[in-house]
Amino acid sequence: MTVASFLLQPYTFLFLLTGSGLANLWWRRREGRGRLLLAAVPFALLFAGSLPVSGYLALGSLEWRYPPPSREPTGAQAVVVLAGNVMSPDGVRRRAEPGHSTVYRCAHAAELYHRLGPIPVVVCGGVAEPGETGPTAASVMRDLLTEMGVAPADVLLEDASRTTHENAVGARALLDRFKLRRVILVTEASHMLRAEQCFRKEGVDVVPSACRYRATRFRPSLTGFLPTVQGAQSCLDALHEWIGLAWYRLHGRV
Repeated sequence: MTVASFLLQPYTFLFLLTGSGLANLWWRRREGRGRLLLAAVPFALLFAGSLPVSGYLALGSLEWRYPPPSREPTGAQAVVVLAGNVMSPDGVRRRAEPGHSTVYRCAHAAELYHRLGPIPVVVCGGVAEPGETGPTAASVMRDLLTEMGVAPADVLLEDASRTTHENAVGARALLDRFKLRRVILVTEASHMLRAEQCFRKEGVDVVPSACRYRATRFRPSLTGFLPTVQGAQSCLDALHEWIGLAWYRLHGRV
């Protein structure tokens, strides 16, 4: 993509247009400095949080702790995979469908299952909201895993949890029932820090196996320092994890 076409993307173009307007007001001093600061400071923070370089560093602060393993995990008795997003049935969608994060996680779990031999795969995830009538995330993941070649008898469902903490509590109870001690934990790389700490807090011996790395490479260029939707989303995802981790620590869940 050329720089010109990049600048004409709606998000980037409107961002720069707004910045130009603020700069013009500041230069002409048509408003008091205090009022201008009320607009300029949030704009500057939003600008910084929308840069691809900011998104890369924000996600990297979570993902770089969990590089892909150089060898196969040993001694694992099961794979535990956590649900991502699931899209419920509605007027257009006739059945629940796994979202992109769930597909990534299930694909990685299925790959581990086929590489390590038939071992139980525990899928964790209930309904997204209380009172929702659609199928649980765990059941959607089970169907997807069986389509990927995992034997239905090897899939164990934990289908009551709605948070990472509840994932860990529910999975621990299921693992204890089947006397499974050491497990491979599968989730996205940016989510692994909070997930691993939750499972260890519940006394589960986990081997992290992350997937969907996004902070893999950054090439310095002009476009890396201009605001984009992708940069903003990456920062938002990382901020969600860091705030979630702080909240869990405050409540003794990690």
